[in-house]
Amino acid sequence: MNLPYKYLLSICIPTFNRSKYLNGLLENISSEISKYDIADDLQVVIVNGHSNDDTEEMVKTFKIECELKYYRRQVRVGVDKDILKCVELSDAQYCWLFSDDDMFTDGAIDYLLGVLKKEEVLSGCFSNRIPFNFKMEKKIAEVRKWPGKILKNDMLFVEKSECIKNIGMDYGFLSSQIINRSLWQKAVGNEDFGSLYKCYYLMVHIILKMMDENCRWLYIHRPLLKQRTGNDTLLNNEGVIIRQKVEHENFEKILNLHYEQGSEEHYVFFRKMVNRLPRAVANLKSQNISYLSQVQLFKLFYIKYKRYSRFWYLVIPIFFIPNIFLLNVKKFYFKYMV
Repeated sequence: MNLPYKYLLSICIPTFNRSKYLNGLLENISSEISKYDIADDLQVVIVNGHSNDDTEEMVKTFKIECELKYYRRQVRVGVDKDILKCVELSDAQYCWLFSDDDMFTDGAIDYLLGVLKKEEVLSGCFSNRIPFNFKMEKKIAEVRKWPGKILKNDMLFVEKSECIKNIGMDYGFLSSQIINRSLWQKAVGNEDFGSLYKCYYLMVHIILKMMDENCRWLYIHRPLLKQRTGNDTLLNNEGVIIRQKVEHENFEKILNLHYEQGSEEHYVFFRKMVNRLPRAVANLKSQNISYLSQVQLFKLFYIKYKRYSRFWYLVIPIFFIPNIFLLNVKKFYFKYMV
């Protein structure tokens, strides 16, 4: 480990009103520390985004073998700023940005520490993941379809464009990101991010800036985390529209800061988004969203993807399939196919 860092890795957890899930994650980390004897290399950093539940009491009474650094906001400022604060408070060479409701797979932290000790200094890592159901009782798939079933092995990317083409929008998934702290802080600098604070993808902008400075980004094929699905705070009718705008408009907003319209990176990004749409639309309709929400979704997707033939022959037909049919197909899939 390079001085002046006290630790090789900080697990950085922004949290807000999810004490139950955070407690489960801390128990998961504590178990990994005890099992693999990794306390000396590890630090946990928690930024409480002004929760009004029992998060503070739970954290302050939780017993864990490694250093736990805790910070509570006096006002709510949003997850983007909470992520920045986590990294700022870290005393480690690398920070694993982690959602409070996900979990680590067995041996994941120890495995990553081994990778970080073995590799030359990295700009960052991207970890594969296993999607689980809401209760974390059942796998939805062995690995995340993208990029887990596309990239078959670990891969070191040394060009920013290759990172975008191969990982793309998944740089927006918090718990898969391990970043070099000093490079992150340099990318943050004194920049006033303005409206980017509310786009939910500020992290992606900073990661892309890091790649401009030094791109040595390792894709780790082994799934190091369990993703809790169905726990989005935006699952009502209005929230569904907000979520889709975040994913389909705000990520593009970030991409536009780094690449020109019509660039190969833009083309690859939109092609991948179109490939995701059939399953995404079917999943949203299976949640029995309202007719008005479906109309709003159709307008959003039509504007973005009408120039792609796949949108016309795969996505549009799904809008005409009854919600109840898609819900029953989903239930059958999870009961008999997973």
